[in-house]
Amino acid sequence: MENSNYNITIIGAGNGGRAFAVYLSRLGHDVTLLYRTSKYVKNIKNSKRILSFGYITGSYKIKNITNNYKEAVENADFILYVVPASIHLEITKKILPYLKNNQIIILNPGRTWGAIEVYNTIRKYRPKLQIHVGETQTLLFTCRKIYDFGVSILKIKNTVDFCFYPEEDNELLFPIINSIFPEFNLVDDIRETSLNNMGAVIHPVVTVLNAGSITRKSQFHFYEEGISRNIANLVEKIDKERCKILKYIGVKPTSLIKWANQVYGCKATDYYEVFHQIESYKNIKAPKSLRIRYLTEDIPTGLVPLSSIGKYISISTPNINSIIVLANTLLNTNFYKKGRTIEKYPALKSLLIKKWVSKEPEYSNSLLQTQNSVFYNNFE
Repeated sequence: MENSNYNITIIGAGNGGRAFAVYLSRLGHDVTLLYRTSKYVKNIKNSKRILSFGYITGSYKIKNITNNYKEAVENADFILYVVPASIHLEITKKILPYLKNNQIIILNPGRTWGAIEVYNTIRKYRPKLQIHVGETQTLLFTCRKIYDFGVSILKIKNTVDFCFYPEEDNELLFPIINSIFPEFNLVDDIRETSLNNMGAVIHPVVTVLNAGSITRKSQFHFYEEGISRNIANLVEKIDKERCKILKYIGVKPTSLIKWANQVYGCKATDYYEVFHQIESYKNIKAPKSLRIRYLTEDIPTGLVPLSSIGKYISISTPNINSIIVLANTLLNTNFYKKGRTIEKYPALKSLLIKKWVSKEPEYSNSLLQTQNSVFYNNFE
């Protein structure tokens, strides 16, 4: 991978996938776009071009657009997942037979434990394959697809945290990643990208507490009108529960306010101000259904993992749990059973304390001895 132009496959032709395709095509890379539903990309298939508005404007050529997984990944240098985290595992199993040594997979974003899930799945089924898996903390773009032909890129974020799993790949491979994505900021702890999952903090609360308006198909702006000071208060409570968990396991927490100020250049001092200072949020419309990734992705790959960790280390997460329970009821789904929990990934138990044991032995001992004494709703 010494050349400056790469074969890059993007899995997912929705909002983020199209934004990545435009971004990378503009830089001269050969882009293959893998779609899952043909009717949504009919014009892009016919023209092999994506029309872009906003931060990047113009018509950008893509080398190939396909729904054939073998065709898409077998010659790729990089494979970008730009799909809901809830289908990371499904996508990984589909591309498994066609992966080759030294390919780099990047999850955009990984949400909570995404890179770990993908890496361990590949190692389980193809243990001899030399593969590299990394994740971002959030999507690089604030963007929306335009029908079957284009994308509106509302914002390219100032900085996006990135980490490989295992972290040993960071030193060798991150310079290559950073040459393509200068906005990516390397962190040396996968827990930082996984547990600073801001989508999980924001989206489920706002969606659940606006469920009446959404199910009535009322038209309103999701952030600008959907977040009152009362709703912002609950976002703050959930963020503080998350930060308490991070601090307890030895990860320096990034609050939502600090994150927004870094990523969007805000100067917010409280949680309500955050959402009303981000310019690219102002015109984003509310979803037309509750069956949207704000719940179907951000609950099982965001709030459920946090709740699971809280249970394991005996930190109460009543506000997080309440949103999960309400979402379960609204969608008649058991997100705890679907989600990424410590019970499903036992390796997470050692990962949670991997860098903390040597630093804070008195705390690590209490964690290792915890008996999960806090009441925990199993969401049955």
